Amino acid sequence: MKLSRFFLWVILIGGLLSGCAEAPPVVVPGALPQMPFPDLIAHVDQYKGKAVVLSGYVLTVENQKDYSRIIAIEAPSDSEQRPKSKDFSQGRLVLIYNGFIDPEVYTKDRRITVGGIISGGAASDPEVPYPYLQIQVQDLYLWPVESPGIRAPYWYGPWYGPWYSPWYSPWYGYGPWYDPWYDPWYGWYGGYPYRNYYYPGHSHGKHVHKK
Repeated sequence: MKLSRFFLWVILIGGLLSGCAEAPPVVVPGALPQMPFPDLIAHVDQYKGKAVVLSGYVLTVENQKDYSRIIAIEAPSDSEQRPKSKDFSQGRLVLIYNGFIDPEVYTKDRRITVGGIISGGAASDPEVPYPYLQIQVQDLYLWPVESPGIRAPYWYGPWYGPWYSPWYSPWYGYGPWYDPWYDPWYGWYGGYPYRNYYYPGHSHGKHVHKK
């Protein structure tokens, strides 16, 4: 009976953990598996009309009367569909969206993940100085801007001395055995502003779906 209960708990905990796992931000039915970007471009005629999910960094946004065009630096995706470093880029993404894309939001170097249908591309084009893949956008995810590390102040208590000594108390904490000499330049009685890093919660990303 105890063994059965143990396995029941294992199954329940496993279910909870799997339920907590985040789904990828862009899901396109029937999308091609991840493959090297040059392979997609080299066989663009074969893959034309197929769905794909790719990532990159915004370069420019141009709004026309009936559609918007985003030129992005292609970058390989990690396991969560985030674009990796631009250093790994092997071309450009030309994204066509039937609607308005705000260039004040989709600014240069913002990270994006796009799902859509391959509509063209070329490994070499006399009019385009880089290999590119053109995609008709079905789902576009704008990743939130990562907050920089912020130092939060932390204050030692009034019993923290400015000097330290090898005769530190064998008991944890600050007490009558704690030697008050540590370093003449480290701080004084009354508190020293030691700073620690923390990262505030990130905002959610922004989705733009096919119109």
